[in-house]
Amino acid sequence: MLNIKMNFKLEKVCALVLMLFLIGCTNNIENKIFVQDSDQLKAAIENAVAGDIITLKNGVWKDVEIKFVADGEKGNPIVLKAETPGKVFIEGVSNLKFGGNYLVVDGFYFRNGFTPSNAVIDFKISKDKVANNCTVRNTVIEDFNQLSRDRKDHWVEFWGRHNVLERSYLSGKSNEGPTVRVEIKGNRNIKNYHKIINNHFGPRPRKGGPKAETIQLGDSFSSMSPSNTLVANNLFEECNGEVEIISSKTNYNEFRNNVFYKSEGSLVTRHGNYCIIDGNYFIGDGNSKNYGGIRLINTGHSVTNNYFYNLKGESFRSPLAVMNGIPKSPLNRYNQVTDVVVAYNTWINSSIPLQFGVGENLEQAEVLPASELRSARPLRMLVANNLLYTDNPSEPVIMEHDKADGVRFENNYINNYSDSLKQYDG
Repeated sequence: MLNIKMNFKLEKVCALVLMLFLIGCTNNIENKIFVQDSDQLKAAIENAVAGDIITLKNGVWKDVEIKFVADGEKGNPIVLKAETPGKVFIEGVSNLKFGGNYLVVDGFYFRNGFTPSNAVIDFKISKDKVANNCTVRNTVIEDFNQLSRDRKDHWVEFWGRHNVLERSYLSGKSNEGPTVRVEIKGNRNIKNYHKIINNHFGPRPRKGGPKAETIQLGDSFSSMSPSNTLVANNLFEECNGEVEIISSKTNYNEFRNNVFYKSEGSLVTRHGNYCIIDGNYFIGDGNSKNYGGIRLINTGHSVTNNYFYNLKGESFRSPLAVMNGIPKSPLNRYNQVTDVVVAYNTWINSSIPLQFGVGENLEQAEVLPASELRSARPLRMLVANNLLYTDNPSEPVIMEHDKADGVRFENNYINNYSDSLKQYDG
């Protein structure tokens, strides 16, 4: 009798588990929709519900402006994908805009054209309709440039929160404007926690002058706002657009485990505070003076576990450039470096790797207004537990463009035989 009751209870439990499993499966049923032209695509997006997978036919899609406006669910997004990754070619006057939640774009290839708007891929439809929890992956944007190099655009423009660019290849941007830009204007865009991860940023030719960064996070006028953007595990190869490869202009950004290979410029904390720069590799060729490392401005940064190899950059492009600031600096100029830690980093065969007071211009005091004089030296800065090695140990490892009296050195290991280190402790 006891066995009969136990078997009956076991059967009820199994039936309940099966029912819950079937309900869970029902909530995640994939509705696969195959589209062959722009009209079908538009209709599929307008009628999309969570779980839909809209597949674009292989081939050339020319002069298409895709507005991906829909709402998926967490764990059950709406997906817009190529029939075969890399075989759906977006050409001509074309772009893609997101608006909604939990949307994914997968496997597109933008080439032979340009965007008619501010961005090729835009996580925003309008000021009031932005994207949240949306992802672009396995996508290529290559040589998708405006007809005039002075016409500004961005290839990827972030708005909203928790959006992702991953496993994609972007190369050949020659016109004005950062390749990727994170916008934080408006409360719906701050503390965004965007992720730019596992991408390959291919060669970007020299533009000449500014406004050709590979990644720009915010701008000077919103620079005191928190962005919390993560840039990690990316390869930057020959990104030569301008002196700033990455321009961080907001608070609380993280740069982890990226590789900068033969790229003419630096990772720069241009505005904003409290960045984490950890585990990155900066690799030069041992000859060019254009390949830089990290340039520091503002306060509260942590620079740890980075590796600098064969860098010969000078001044603004030096392996580690710590700038002088402007006293009471306006937001769009240079704030003083304070409360920064540089620790557990390694410099190998890099010329004068530690440079302080970069940008100091006191000799121009008679001709420059006070608002342009970079006289504020770094304060409360710690340089500790770093390793510096060079095949030419008589070469200086530290350069003071201005006095580094606000910098404390502790437990650094250097194979330096010259007299240049006698004045430093640690």
